[in-house]
Amino acid sequence: MIKPTKLFKSLLVFTVLFGYGSLHAQVTVDPDDTLVLALQDLQSLEVEFSNTDPRLAEPLFQLAREFRDSGRYADAHAALDRGQQIVRMSEGLYTQAQIPYIQEKIDNYADWQQWTDARTLQDHLLWLHRTKTRYITGDLIADFLELSRLHLRGISEDSPEFQAFHFRRASASNWLALAAGERLWGRLDTRLVPILYELVKQQHLQAEAIAMGGRASYELRQIIPGSDFVRDRAVMQAMFYQTGRRLLGQIREIYAEATPVNLEGVAMANLYLADWEVVFDNSQRALRSYEVAYRNLALADVDAAQRTRFFAAPSLLPEKAFYASLQEAEQARAPEAGWNLSQLDNLQASLYFAEWSPTFPYVRAPYQQHGNQLDSNFALFSFNLSGVTEMSRWLNRDNVQSFGELLNVTLLKPDVPSSSDMEAEFRRRLERLHFRPRLENGRPIETEATLLYQPALTLN
Repeated sequence: MIKPTKLFKSLLVFTVLFGYGSLHAQVTVDPDDTLVLALQDLQSLEVEFSNTDPRLAEPLFQLAREFRDSGRYADAHAALDRGQQIVRMSEGLYTQAQIPYIQEKIDNYADWQQWTDARTLQDHLLWLHRTKTRYITGDLIADFLELSRLHLRGISEDSPEFQAFHFRRASASNWLALAAGERLWGRLDTRLVPILYELVKQQHLQAEAIAMGGRASYELRQIIPGSDFVRDRAVMQAMFYQTGRRLLGQIREIYAEATPVNLEGVAMANLYLADWEVVFDNSQRALRSYEVAYRNLALADVDAAQRTRFFAAPSLLPEKAFYASLQEAEQARAPEAGWNLSQLDNLQASLYFAEWSPTFPYVRAPYQQHGNQLDSNFALFSFNLSGVTEMSRWLNRDNVQSFGELLNVTLLKPDVPSSSDMEAEFRRRLERLHFRPRLENGRPIETEATLLYQPALTLN
């Protein structure tokens, strides 16, 4: 079988993307060469119809995906641009049909590391949604959420000087999705729950950015973007905390006002509210909230064995998504088993944490990333999470209860000398994490755990 030459591929790309004539040479193509096959299929359509026929738009979109997967970002952009122009010619200058092409262009720019162009197109997409959309639909809400995701990607991949820009735009897009959803479905519709929880996670991300310091922390605290007037860190942290509580409260209200009342959904919302207190180091409130959530799960007739099994192991916080039942939350732990753990030499980990990116470490990615591939740069810890302990405060003469403290921390992998700089750095990163403790009847008790920690950068 004769494979297409490099010259043939170049000519075919030029012909298909720019619509100049057709190639008449008969060339046998390897059936596994999906890119060349896609190009030939598109050329056949072009010959059968015309260079601007609307039926070419979707094949051009798929061709762009093939180019992007092959790392040919300029060709992918050209295919998307031509597909978008065909849509505009057939349906009008400002239509919903072109939005997938714009979104794909932004992702392609990101893969291409052309973030200046990506930011310009992100602002254009927000303007298109806000000024040219005539009706609120489910597609509009999905588009706002996708735009928010694209900005979250920018936080981790764009230059650090634009982190605050992406934070604000991601938040604004998500709030627009929530407002549109409330207008379309009503304030207490269960379809709002994923949107509300995305906003909860964004409050956590911004709180982490404030705590990390640096330029993003300063810009997020500006009262007006670009001004020299900034709020105190404590004020901003309190703002994110209260906003997260309010959003979780709305989720609880959605299940409480359902017909019939979704008692398990209410109990899970209470569980997440307790987790939120842990994330912001409010141990006293968390203790009370965990007891309430546990009682609510019992009142909702959740099987006692299932409750015991689920709460026997700690969890990393905040959770990746909101689960309205204990069964859903239990099933969501299964994907962690998809990690490639061959380097662990049969050592088992009960918890898995991968940093989001080099520019925004210490938190998990707030959106789905590609796979869970473990490289040689990881740490495996064993430790105990404490149960409830009491500490007397001399000044106030009262007792403070705390829990979930790290005890007996041991670095199992990599094998480095104790008290080395690498071990100290890994331990420092571990201490930044938050955990839901093991619970018995809603009360934290001490438990053992092992955690695999994958940093975004190689630690020397």
